[in-house]
Amino acid sequence: MAMLRLRDALILAGGLGLFLWATLPPGKVVFNEECEPTGGPAAFSALIYPTSFWQSQLDAAMAERGDLLAQPARRARAAAEAEREARENPALEERMMRLSREQSRVDDRYEKERIEAALQSARLKRITLLMHCEGVIAQKLQSR
Repeated sequence: MAMLRLRDALILAGGLGLFLWATLPPGKVVFNEECEPTGGPAAFSALIYPTSFWQSQLDAAMAERGDLLAQPARRARAAAEAEREARENPALEERMMRLSREQSRVDDRYEKERIEAALQSARLKRITLLMHCEGVIAQKLQSR
């Protein structure tokens, strides 16, 4: 009898722990275009821990926005680094040029530009959404 109670207590404690863990405020953005939580765990977390949930969402949105804004600079640094390495190592430069010529034959320039424009558009839309939701979340946090 005591073993059954202990087992039941452990199962109950484990279930409660799992529930609390699942509803803890997430560290990534989990809101939709209306700046409302998406999915069951996120909605429960917003209901149970409103202040910490929205603060974590504000932090996550700011971090993601910063990352998206830094993408062009990272690409430019990577291109500059590749160019510097090519200048320092002529054999590597020759091989890279050969690969580049082969790749340019395969890839359609207009298709690459279209894909790049679509990626840029999606990135800018996401940045706009994040900035909008940052304002909405900041208002929610001030009203609490």
